[in-house]
Amino acid sequence: MKFEDFCLNLAKERICKGLSAYELSLRLGKDASYINKLENGKINVSLKTIIAISECLKIPVSKLFEEKK
Repeated sequence: MKFEDFCLNLAKERICKGLSAYELSLRLGKDASYINKLENGKINVSLKTIIAISECLKIPVSKLFEEKK
């Protein structure tokens, strides 16, 4: 699995749920630019934040890590 896959999956799932990056960052208690930086692969993410993201998006953590073929 590549980090790029995680970044793309995050963006895809966020958009499918109808959330802006700003809205998701507010739900996570993060800075407004955090999601944008994460989706663009500019910053790394902790396991705690991955779990929080999956809970906000109401998806299993594994869905964020699916490989793109």
